[in-house]
Amino acid sequence: MIYSLSGDDDFTIRETLAGMKESVGTPDVRDVNIVTLDANVSLDEFTANASTVPFLADKRLVLVEGLLSKFERGGGGRRSTAAANGRKDLSEWERLPLVLADVPETTDVVFVDGRLNASNPLLKLIQERVTAKTFNPPGPRELRMWIADRARSEGAEIEERAIQVLAETIGSDLPVIASELRKLALVAAGRAITAEDVDGMVSYAQESNIFASVDAIVEGRVSEALGLVHGLLEGGSPTGYIITMIARQVRLLILAKEIGARRLSTGETSQRLRLSGYPLRKTLFQADRFSMERLVEIHRMLLEADLAMKSTGADDELILDTLIADIASQPSGGRPVDTRA
Repeated sequence: MIYSLSGDDDFTIRETLAGMKESVGTPDVRDVNIVTLDANVSLDEFTANASTVPFLADKRLVLVEGLLSKFERGGGGRRSTAAANGRKDLSEWERLPLVLADVPETTDVVFVDGRLNASNPLLKLIQERVTAKTFNPPGPRELRMWIADRARSEGAEIEERAIQVLAETIGSDLPVIASELRKLALVAAGRAITAEDVDGMVSYAQESNIFASVDAIVEGRVSEALGLVHGLLEGGSPTGYIITMIARQVRLLILAKEIGARRLSTGETSQRLRLSGYPLRKTLFQADRFSMERLVEIHRMLLEADLAMKSTGADDELILDTLIADIASQPSGGRPVDTRA
């Protein structure tokens, strides 16, 4: 079978791939029957790997990471100026449908990518040969169902209120939710997971509130930002840690601006930022609303505040409050912020 797995939900894609790998022979011969190729693979190299028969197994798996993303319009891959219209890049792969038609039944080929447009020229070229599956992060209603199903897969039931608290605390970060549910199932030990169990995840709740604070600060919601930060301080997060987390997000925004100027595909952007799903979308949304000059200025302000905390006798909380108010109250220098995002 030939598959295309794409979308922003990298976690579910990776779990799907893990299931496919488990079906490839016994563990002692699995590694030799699974091949991973990157976006720079040539058609000849792909053909050689896809046409090879399994070794001491019934199935062989060929994974191709990022190849389709390379042909996304507006960026991606190593597109030359001469190939800007996509035709030259595509020329080597025009025989791919014929190659796929000759792939033995004992071999599964899986193209793995981030979000793809329907107009992707290579995807259109092979669409009649490929079973395409798109994986996107769940919306609010789907997320609740996902949490309940995931808890059951860990051998536990979960109360509705616990689902709500978990979703509000972590958002749609599926890898983290999965990890926390695994721990919560052990804690519950056969009973239903409760909201009190979820509230016990103090460390992650604090980290989650850090990100909410950063959102409020960079989006100009001064009073909300101050309230969230003081909640973190009361919960035991040191001022230096809060400064560090804000600085981390600002550095991500700067990097996102630089990547955006290069017009890379969503898949490559995700790989370079090491973000996917909601965190990726949120970071790109914020970066689009700040000028590079403003982000550099905010980063300078953060460094100065950190230095002031370490070298003066001033109150750390006062320095932090002043910093947050200064950042949040000043114009972004980019597009107007829509706080509904």
